[in-house]
Amino acid sequence: LSGGGFGAKGTALKIVQGGVAGASFTLTSATGPFTCGMLPDGSIETYDSVTAIAINSGDFTAAGTFLGGFAPSADICSGGCGIEVISGVTLSTAGLNGALNFDITSITVATGATFQLGTPGASTGFKFSSAVTLSISGHMSFVGSGGYIRLPPGSDFNITAGGAFSSAISVSIEIFDLLTGLAIGPLQTLGTLISGGTFTLSVSASGSVTIGGTAAGVSSTTEMPATRSIGG
Repeated sequence: LSGGGFGAKGTALKIVQGGVAGASFTLTSATGPFTCGMLPDGSIETYDSVTAIAINSGDFTAAGTFLGGFAPSADICSGGCGIEVISGVTLSTAGLNGALNFDITSITVATGATFQLGTPGASTGFKFSSAVTLSISGHMSFVGSGGYIRLPPGSDFNITAGGAFSSAISVSIEIFDLLTGLAIGPLQTLGTLISGGTFTLSVSASGSVTIGGTAAGVSSTTEMPATRSIGG
């Protein structure tokens, strides 16, 4: 965790399976934040943050979804957490009931992984209550029946070449002020599918939005903030 410590600089961590040494990693610092995940395939992933690694398909709120039974929570993530969804895993957010109300700073979806945003049948959309960076190399799907994806200033939404976003309904991103709850500027329409190239949506600290990428239908734009009434 952030502020914690483990071992000493230069300590080597190594996976041993059936008496055979596998992947290893050498600590470069003795203090956190830091996460070292020894994955089921024998590989090691390291992060300079407190990171929950989804290794089993399941809900965001279920400890069994994550490596080591470490499900992110407000207490654990008081200093911010990252989320990593590995290949072959589907991470659902249905149990969050439409809102991520603690500090998740990043969500990374690997090639071959799926991130399901929202609650099936719910028309309230999904709200991130702190600035977040969404990095999609796999598939992100919006599964709600209505509402917006609500992001605060300082957030980023990135789809790499080979990644994709889909929704059964046309969905938009709404930027909102964390203090007032009011929407900032116009809605940013995602539609029902983004694929076949890259996509970036970056929200500045003031709420201005810059969009770019090579996916079909994406054009580079920058829109300045203007407060409007609260939305979905």
